[in-house]
Amino acid sequence: MRLSNLEFLSISPPFSRLFEDLHSVTIALALVVSCVALLAAGEEAEASVNLPLHHWAYEAIERLTAMGVIDRAIVGTKPYSRKQAARSVARAVEQVKAGHVSSELEKGASEALLSRLAGEFHAELVGLGALPDESGPSHGTVRYGGQLKTEVDAFSVGGGQTVRFRENRGGEYYANGLQNQTDVRGWMEVGDWASVMAQPKFISNRHGLGFGATDNSRNFYLREFSAKLSLFNVSLEVGRGTLWWGQGTHGSLLLTDHAFPMDMVKLGSEEAFRLPGFLRGLGEWKVNSFLAQLERDRDFSRAKVFGLRVSYLPASWLELNATRLTQFGGKGRGQDFPEAILKAYGDPPNQAGAAEVNEQIMLDFRARVPGVPYLIPFPGGLQLYGELGSEDKWSQYPLPSRAAILGGVYIPQLFAGDTTDLRIEYADTDLARRRTQGNLSQVWYNNGTYVSGLRHKGLPLGHHMGTDGIDWYVRSTRYATDAVQVGLTFNVQERDRGQPIHEKKQEVGLDAVWWISDRAWINLGYTYQKIRNPGQATQINPFVETFAADLTAKNHLLSGSFTVEF
Repeated sequence: MRLSNLEFLSISPPFSRLFEDLHSVTIALALVVSCVALLAAGEEAEASVNLPLHHWAYEAIERLTAMGVIDRAIVGTKPYSRKQAARSVARAVEQVKAGHVSSELEKGASEALLSRLAGEFHAELVGLGALPDESGPSHGTVRYGGQLKTEVDAFSVGGGQTVRFRENRGGEYYANGLQNQTDVRGWMEVGDWASVMAQPKFISNRHGLGFGATDNSRNFYLREFSAKLSLFNVSLEVGRGTLWWGQGTHGSLLLTDHAFPMDMVKLGSEEAFRLPGFLRGLGEWKVNSFLAQLERDRDFSRAKVFGLRVSYLPASWLELNATRLTQFGGKGRGQDFPEAILKAYGDPPNQAGAAEVNEQIMLDFRARVPGVPYLIPFPGGLQLYGELGSEDKWSQYPLPSRAAILGGVYIPQLFAGDTTDLRIEYADTDLARRRTQGNLSQVWYNNGTYVSGLRHKGLPLGHHMGTDGIDWYVRSTRYATDAVQVGLTFNVQERDRGQPIHEKKQEVGLDAVWWISDRAWINLGYTYQKIRNPGQATQINPFVETFAADLTAKNHLLSGSFTVEF
């Protein structure tokens, strides 16, 4: 084995460069910490490791929130910490015990699902007092755990292609042939103030992590790691990780885990909080921010991205969020943090002489609508959610000139006494091009100054369809038994529609998960894709994607995985 394959054992030098301006970073973070600590005064803070994105608990918590079994939760800002998720589960347990949940809703939520969540977060629920402590009053100062996942894939990418990007998988690709991926995610918590996590991963086919312009030469790598400190409900986290900011399930406009995890510093409130004094009745708030560093091989090496997200729950049925991303700096740019951010926030939109940064802004919401006879004929009601984004500053009202949209409806219980759900979601980054008759084409995730765009290692930070795309996504799941859930997915997508030749995809997928126990499960999935004019990133600096004209690829994608927690 080559030495380069063992580089995951140490923190890479590029990560250390994130702190070149450590004095400025420290001052800025100290100011934000002070503000958040003041706002969150009186709230408890407990450091806790984050759940990995796409953990089954996210879907379960969203379902229970949509049904009102969990009466208050911020759903659209991920990842959740284990204790944050446990607080949501505790609210569901409390609702059920108090008799506030109808028998029909309990059937739709599945008692086994609530039981499984209680098993997953048992230690955290005991600590919160939501479950009795059967092992004694003390759980120890040091707590630890882990997750082992091994996946076997058999992919056939047709049309003469050999790889295809894999949606929302941290920079991974489908690559022809049989392969294995195995990772271990270990974590430890110290008291209520510190936690650490590391996730080394093995991937048998290097093309599964990069190909061509995004080439990869490693079989082993450190996928994620973090160290978190919490005090007065303020959390400071340093490491490599992924964020999903937005309401979408198949994608989100600004931040998803489609691209490779970024090295970053994160700061924000660990839990939702209320403002002090007479402002307490306004509702619950949550503030999150991060400073991330992009890769070396791009237009401006080691360019940085600053993100700020404010979440607000004015009522139990409504969630509102505002998000802003700012790309700045990099080799030769002469922009320091936080000066570049303060200048960008203070400058008027899209004016000569403004800070030369690349920005995206998004407003998003989620609203729960209860079941109403003859009007909303679903026992659990439904949820409406949406995102409205602007590439660069919001220069027109109410709809920005460079707008993109995402909207969806989620029905957590289609039929009385049944567990079938349904989701319909639409996303559109082609809106600006159509509104301007092509004058504003290839706007989203691209930029005239940062020609590699808001991408990391060739993949967008936001929605995987990229620029000038539309995406229709339909998914339904049902519990065949208390231990087996099956799912059916349809997807129709077009990418880079402003080009004379662009990609068109039709996809159908079947999947199933079997819970062997509360701590072990098996996933099986098959996806068929028919893609006309398939595209691949052929250059990163500047970013170029090439579409294969008059070619139709028929892809067969079969995967199975076993996951056990300990």
